[in-house]
Amino acid sequence: MAKGQKARDPGTSGRKKGTGRSGEAKERFAVPRWLPPLLYALVTIGLFRKFVFSDEMLFGSDTLALGYMARDFYAGMLRQGMFPLWNPILLGGTPFLESLAGGDSLYPTSLLLLVTDTHRALGWKLVVHVFLAGVFMYGWTRALGISRAASLLAGLAYLLAPFLVTLVHPGHDGKLFVTALTPLLFWVSERSLIGRRSFLPFVGISLAVGLVIISTHFQMAYFLFGAVGLYYVFRVCQMWIAGSRRRAIGKLGLFLLAAVLGAGAAGVQLLPAVDYVTRHSRRTATTTEADREANVLYSSSWSLHPEEVMSLVVPEFAGNNAGGAAWTRGTYWGRNPFKDNHEYLGVLVLLMAGLAFFGAPRRGVRTFLVTLGLLGLLYALGRHTPVWRICYELLPGVSLFRAPSIAIFVTGFAVVTLSAFGVDRALALALARDRSEEWRRAARYLWLCVGALALLALLAASGALSSLWTGMVYRDLSPEGARALEAAQPFFVRGATLAAALAAATVGSWWALRKGLLGPTGLVTLLGVFVMVDLGRVDDPFIQLQDFQAFARADANIQFLLERSDAREPQRVFSMLRQGQDVRPGIFGLELAAGHHPNDLARYRALIGMVGSGIPRNLGHPNVRSILAVRWILWPEYQLGPIQGLERVSGTNPAAGPLVGLYSSPDGLPMARLVTDVAVVPEESAVEYILSPEFDPVRQVVLPEPAPLALDGEPPQGEVIWEERSPNRARLSVETDRPALLVVAENWYPAWKARVSGEEAPVLRANHTLRAVPIPAGRHEVEFRYESGVLQAGLILSLSSLALLGIVALVSLRVSKRE
Repeated sequence: MAKGQKARDPGTSGRKKGTGRSGEAKERFAVPRWLPPLLYALVTIGLFRKFVFSDEMLFGSDTLALGYMARDFYAGMLRQGMFPLWNPILLGGTPFLESLAGGDSLYPTSLLLLVTDTHRALGWKLVVHVFLAGVFMYGWTRALGISRAASLLAGLAYLLAPFLVTLVHPGHDGKLFVTALTPLLFWVSERSLIGRRSFLPFVGISLAVGLVIISTHFQMAYFLFGAVGLYYVFRVCQMWIAGSRRRAIGKLGLFLLAAVLGAGAAGVQLLPAVDYVTRHSRRTATTTEADREANVLYSSSWSLHPEEVMSLVVPEFAGNNAGGAAWTRGTYWGRNPFKDNHEYLGVLVLLMAGLAFFGAPRRGVRTFLVTLGLLGLLYALGRHTPVWRICYELLPGVSLFRAPSIAIFVTGFAVVTLSAFGVDRALALALARDRSEEWRRAARYLWLCVGALALLALLAASGALSSLWTGMVYRDLSPEGARALEAAQPFFVRGATLAAALAAATVGSWWALRKGLLGPTGLVTLLGVFVMVDLGRVDDPFIQLQDFQAFARADANIQFLLERSDAREPQRVFSMLRQGQDVRPGIFGLELAAGHHPNDLARYRALIGMVGSGIPRNLGHPNVRSILAVRWILWPEYQLGPIQGLERVSGTNPAAGPLVGLYSSPDGLPMARLVTDVAVVPEESAVEYILSPEFDPVRQVVLPEPAPLALDGEPPQGEVIWEERSPNRARLSVETDRPALLVVAENWYPAWKARVSGEEAPVLRANHTLRAVPIPAGRHEVEFRYESGVLQAGLILSLSSLALLGIVALVSLRVSKRE
């Protein structure tokens, strides 16, 4: 063994003969290097065949709710040669990068927006990541010393894993990205532990960390970084125990430095987002500013429940709401409000994972993976176990999160990796005639699992399983849940039967290999087919298409609004469709007073009276509509009836769908206007005052402190004309016969700066959340520009970090070439 390689063995459970990439499994079955990527590409295309061979868009509930509109806005700006820093379309305007509304706008796959239509780009980036998930899992398991045959199956299982693929249906692209990148980060981390001189794996760690961060799903990133950090510490401890103490300390130091540089490389996204979410976002109202009990309820919402845990083995057990198949249509009877993805791990993957420990020496990495997987599962269960609460109390940042269930990807990653160890171990045992006792123990385990699944199928078929469950585990099942359970019953009978059958077929295949009736190539092929059947049947209902032409077609109401839109006189629309969460008019460039946004501004939410995803109740008040320049109201007459007292100017054809009326709102004021009457009201009372009869929205503006110039309160004579208006800049011509405040019905944010006739002017926060600028008497040109110091600092940090990483990579490559 070469010097410098000694420390490689202690932490890798399968790098010596009989434990991994050696012994009979390596000699009797070889996988060509070209096969894994080719197989993964073909399987991915088959999985997404309906999308790949069409011109439609992949359905995603969040894609329709916000994702398409935000990405199409971004793509349109890029095609005009502009990177948008502000999105004026939603909820009075929000920062683009800081609020994460642009999602993965800095992520490499966003380049697809420049080469294909937005709806196709949104689908292709998911397809690409599902393929890469398989490639990365293959690379990670190979780095652990696992044979190509086992790694091939592990990559296939991870590519098809429902906890990855079914994220397509809810449109959770950030979650899907991080899940796909998980084996990549583990892979480069493991590679950095091998060898002494090359820094390239540490550059890989930095780039992987940066990619995970700019995916913008910080909660998933938090869990992934924690898992990788624990793994690296574990491996370094193994080095320390083996006697390589100086090397262990050096590796850990370089790993931490690489992680910091990776965060630095993503600084342009990370720094502004952290500043925004902790200071300005509406999430502060449900986390740091909420009382303790409310925060605990918020943070533990959308956790897994016992029913979903059973569904990790039999996917049909808890049902689903995604549609796409009979078993996923109205069959969810669990304790969350609804379910439109799946965390299924795969019964065969679990079966193979259990084989990882039979007769295998050096179990360190495998024991770590079991521990990691259990921690992920127990955390995902939320308040059903103490693990989540311990993390909530002790780990910084956890109180800002919700949906503990998303931690299940850590469990899935660990289980798939263990299954690779298990396949490798079982191949070695089945082909080694001198290990009969070890093989018999493994065979007993396999048949015991088959028996347990068969018993489960019998209990399900007899109805005893559902009766026991509702009598002992879920006693307070609602009548609606009971009906869903009744609808789900035949499907989980079928699922349990199929699980038992697949397990029996798998065990039979191993027995045939042991008896010489089947060769290694045949066995691996059969296992691959069984895995595709098991996982693919769960994935398929969650991959649905959306008729893009129907989705993007302007109806009569939208056409009416587009015909009357004028850039020189901006105006807003209040759409009460989807309880005020509708963003569809924004696709056509119409600005919305409400809408859906994961991180909108907390003050604006308070002004419009919106809590969570509820109705923005204050937009029913004329004072609020006035100061927000709401000129039009889209109203679901099919649900709420017509609006009394307002003029109905248009409506959709009742024969074409639900009747939606378009009403003219006479209360809406201009988007920019002059005001001289100021009411100084403390911030905590501002919204209450705006809603009161004392407030005159036409003549008055609310400020938290006195205006910085003398105002006489008399109505000013003059005019305001929009000369230019873009996401990052606006220019207005203003004429007034007396000092006044120019009030703009768009959200205040500290990055907005102003000049009045070339001189810097303060941007005041008016009417609780809007902008105002003091204007002296006379004619002036007023310019607004978006200049974020935090964003600039983040950009400098990113460029500096990337430059340093580039230098390190070039030096390492030259040294490697020289050697």
